[in-house]
Amino acid sequence: MNRFVKSASAAALALIMAAGSFSVFAEDGRTKGDVSGDGSVNITDVSKAAAHVKSVKNLAGEDLAAADVSGDGKVNVTDVALIAAHVKGKKSLTGEKKVTMLPAKPEQVINEEPATFERLGVDRDAKKSFEADIAAKTDLPVINITTNENKEKILSKEIYTSCVVDMFNCGEEFEMDELSAGIRVRGNSSAYYGDEKKIKRSTVPYRIKFDKKQNMLGLNDGAKCKSWVLLKSDWDLIRNDIALRFGRTLLGTNAYCSDAKFVHLYVNDKFQGIYVLCEQNQVNKNRVDITEPEEGYTGTDFGFYMELNNYASRLNDDGTRYDDDPYITMDYESATVTDLRGETRQFVPAEYSVKNDVYTEEQVEFISDYMNDVFRIIYEACEKGNYLTFDEYYNVVPSDFTNAEDTVKAVADVQSIVDMYLLYDIVHDYDCGEGSFYMCIDFAKDSKVPKLQFTSPWDFNWAYNDGTNRYWAGAFCEKSFARQNGDRSNPWFILLAKQDWFMDMAKAKWAEVQASEHTIWNCVDEEKAILEEYADDLNKTDEWATGSAATLLEWIEARLKWMDSVYNS
Repeated sequence: MNRFVKSASAAALALIMAAGSFSVFAEDGRTKGDVSGDGSVNITDVSKAAAHVKSVKNLAGEDLAAADVSGDGKVNVTDVALIAAHVKGKKSLTGEKKVTMLPAKPEQVINEEPATFERLGVDRDAKKSFEADIAAKTDLPVINITTNENKEKILSKEIYTSCVVDMFNCGEEFEMDELSAGIRVRGNSSAYYGDEKKIKRSTVPYRIKFDKKQNMLGLNDGAKCKSWVLLKSDWDLIRNDIALRFGRTLLGTNAYCSDAKFVHLYVNDKFQGIYVLCEQNQVNKNRVDITEPEEGYTGTDFGFYMELNNYASRLNDDGTRYDDDPYITMDYESATVTDLRGETRQFVPAEYSVKNDVYTEEQVEFISDYMNDVFRIIYEACEKGNYLTFDEYYNVVPSDFTNAEDTVKAVADVQSIVDMYLLYDIVHDYDCGEGSFYMCIDFAKDSKVPKLQFTSPWDFNWAYNDGTNRYWAGAFCEKSFARQNGDRSNPWFILLAKQDWFMDMAKAKWAEVQASEHTIWNCVDEEKAILEEYADDLNKTDEWATGSAATLLEWIEARLKWMDSVYNS
């Protein structure tokens, strides 16, 4: 269906229907909604009714009567919305609303009773003696995970293993003693796509889920949540930690970015390596603060949290889905554009997983329409000088705007896009147009995020590549990279980076941060201080780890000098 006249939201339709009933037939016996008189109600009728409402081509006689499906004596946007809802199968003109429930996701009960050393068959005194010995040899905070009989393996990406979590060698206020939780493997390529044989012999990232909300190491100003993440460090240690540090500095309080700290991780008293303890990207009042629907809710007036995810449609060898989150596809208008460096290419379609709870196919279809339409509005404004917007039902309609800046700002939290653009231009993450890239929007009445917001920077394993003296985030990726790994360019950034007003906002933000009490350069100094203070602990796995981190910092410093020269101009 043409997105120009897509259906009204479920809440809006409910209000329309509550206003009064109407006959299924026009006075001449023609079916209500059959504006064209061809015997069926279809997209042609939506277009004809919309053209009448916009005064493009007025209806008369039987056609006009058939378009007045609400029976109020006039043809307006209400009638267009009702006909469109009928055509899309969301609500028929007899008043029946289509609701297709999604399969319920089973939720694991990890611990029916709290996990304890005793329940797990583990000697508490021996455990505490071991931890005291480790604390005497270590300066970094230490997390020790204990599973059944001090030996059960953590192998599944889907099923949590019952465990006890201890945190020690930290401030007394942050210590954890025998806290009940579950732990599972997380990640994709870093977790060998769930291959348990490879997981068994490798270091992998984990997700911890406590029985009760907890804070860990004072992260995020002491916010308490059930879910936390342990990222395994790469050979250069700091690539994720410093990127998240940059992210927190740039995003500030405008959008969420995970806090993080280095730890030593033990599982069943066996050293696993240097890990970055950070937050789970999720809908939560302390993280991505958008409205959550009640279980089974069928409306659309709540928050949606989307992840650009190249694994969204991936299938396992047995034909089942690798990732069971609902997902949408964005075709980016199938547009061919020229980036700010003069490279011309067609955008590659991408898939976005819906990371929040949704319960119906119609909710997924609604957010699919919305996301594609926001991109369409931005594309039309930036590339064609055609200024569109949303009406109250999220139909795309002509606007009164006269420039791209006002048009884009009406539908998107542009400051969040600027902040994320600067972060990804610093680190040059090849994956920012293909995976682990997040956005959110909240359609609730009292929404804190009423426009599309970029949020939750994550996963910098493909960052810090190539030269330091050119634009990266707003340009197409290198052709040699695309041939080998697919084109992972970010279409949102490419469209906006060519806009003078957008780059002016980027320069203004860069100048603001660099003149603040905590600059981007301070992030580098903080990372250097950590490498110096905890050198022995950070080199425990590889004696050259801090040296690799120092080499990465040299690349970052060269990059920041170029950023200063460009964005401070």
